[in-house]
Amino acid sequence: MEVTAIALYGKSRQDENLGRILDFMSLARARGFRLMCHEKFARYLRGLGASLGDDVAVFDGIPDADAAVSFGGDGTFLRTARRLAGKDIPIAGVNTGNLGYLAHFSLDAPAVLLDGLRQSTLKIQPRNLVAVKGEGIPSDFICSALNEIAVQKDDSASMINVNVMLDGYYLADYRADGLIVSTATGSTAYNLSVGGPILQPEIDCMVISPIAPHSLTLRPIVVSGQSRLRLKMTSRTGFFRLSVDGYSCTLNDESRLEIEPARHKVLLLMPPDDTFSASLREKLLWGRN
Repeated sequence: MEVTAIALYGKSRQDENLGRILDFMSLARARGFRLMCHEKFARYLRGLGASLGDDVAVFDGIPDADAAVSFGGDGTFLRTARRLAGKDIPIAGVNTGNLGYLAHFSLDAPAVLLDGLRQSTLKIQPRNLVAVKGEGIPSDFICSALNEIAVQKDDSASMINVNVMLDGYYLADYRADGLIVSTATGSTAYNLSVGGPILQPEIDCMVISPIAPHSLTLRPIVVSGQSRLRLKMTSRTGFFRLSVDGYSCTLNDESRLEIEPARHKVLLLMPPDDTFSASLREKLLWGRN
């Protein structure tokens, strides 16, 4: 993969990283890359007094770039992936947040990423997404998720009932605070916090995990990544929340949702020596006493 143009994205509220981000940009220029910066991130950097230079193009839509770099944590990476949904632009996450499970690079060693892009030595790992559709979802709501799609009770103490059909066959009625449908990538996110399994991210599967289920017999279950799910919700309030990688909207109980594999994938850039087991040990402290 030949990379000559890099699109830059980033979170706000990382003032302490300004100098290192500008150093990254200078180093990228020195290596011959053409830089462009997302409008929101450019506005934030300029608000801190930074001069991006006349050679940095500012964009708001889909950039004409060969790769994208996301400065932040997993939330910033997910937002970048949403903005590039359906485009074959690989994304490298530079971790300036806390955990950064999806961000495999550091501002402490910018040459690892930049030299890897220049020499085409980085791994490109396709990651599956799940998509949701249904009546009542706002037209501008992005309906594909790299981590998970969740349905949750509305703002009340009452549980909701989620009737789930798997590939046209009845699976179960989940009486719970909600239900998570996770990708393998998202198995270490919301799914993990409710007791779901950790999965190797390349596996083509989904995890169905209830949130605080009323019945102890309803446990997380792993199904094929090509499965089709149909969800029917009922609640005392008449409403529920649909959440897609943390972005949510309120729907009424008459809405029926269908969840299935998305047509496109996210291309994740990683160092060549990065492995699943190393990420578990270093970021989840796997096996520590």
